[in-house]
Amino acid sequence: MPTSSRNSGKAARTLGSAGIACALGAGTLLGLSGTASAAVPTEQTMDSAPSSVDEGTTVTFRGTLSGLGDRPLSGEDVTLQWRGGQGQPWQEGGSDTTNDKGVAAIQADVDRTAQWRISYPGDRLNDPAASKPVTVKAEQSIGERLVETAAAQAGESYSYGASGPDSFDCSGLTQYVHKQHGIDLPRTSGDQRAALPEIAKDDKRPGDLIFFADGGSVYHVGIYAGGNTMWAAPEPGDVVREQEIWTDAYTVGRAW
Repeated sequence: MPTSSRNSGKAARTLGSAGIACALGAGTLLGLSGTASAAVPTEQTMDSAPSSVDEGTTVTFRGTLSGLGDRPLSGEDVTLQWRGGQGQPWQEGGSDTTNDKGVAAIQADVDRTAQWRISYPGDRLNDPAASKPVTVKAEQSIGERLVETAAAQAGESYSYGASGPDSFDCSGLTQYVHKQHGIDLPRTSGDQRAALPEIAKDDKRPGDLIFFADGGSVYHVGIYAGGNTMWAAPEPGDVVREQEIWTDAYTVGRAW
């Protein structure tokens, strides 16, 4: 009899514990255990990212966050991250909140070749997730390459009507430099001005053409180098050199 009584008490205690667990429910148990017991798997993808861009280009990275059964997770904060290479720490590049389709779109300036990913930190119910890293190569812009090619002609003599490779006049230099990058320009500065769209002065970028005119007739052209200078073949007796832009009376054209 004593043995039977002890067994009955043990059974009662076991049934009581089971009853408490049922009353609490699965959601409460998850809450008691904290983030470490989050059981809902998530997936973060990178849906849109270029393989290469010009340095300084603003890129929109898009990705989708989903949970069980590919269900979109909306209203979740995700972060765009980048690193210089494998093994380097990730750095934040911006953030966004997922929309009703689980999509986030984050803009960032790509100034160097780097790996990018979108990361989701997770919460009490959802596991953290990160997209596979993608490498975006930042290439030197065509404008910067034009400036480099123009600078490589430094010291070559001015000769009226010459278009390289050993001597130039002003429009001969601009035509020659562009041709090295597959861009065809007319021969004279006036024809070059007429062939190109005009760019606002505030929007000029290295590699653009700076045109000078007197009474509507273009008399000089150079390749904008940044700041207040341009590469040009100025005049007889001079050489190809970086020349100061000496006046505000100029227009800007772009052939690329």
